[in-house]
Amino acid sequence: MGFWRGVITGSLISAAMGMVFRPQRKPEQLIMKSTRNASRRAQKMMKGMSRKVNDMMK
Repeated sequence: MGFWRGVITGSLISAAMGMVFRPQRKPEQLIMKSTRNASRRAQKMMKGMSRKVNDMMK
């Protein structure tokens, strides 16, 4: 009986701590900036890959 009481108590304490210490959300500008950077990197990578494939096919 003591084991289950400890499991339930631990889960309630961890749930309460999770609500108190929630991670803060990032501002929208930072999210948009990182999305733009990721998009640019993906475009550069695809451009380089297509060049290499075209060179290989020649």
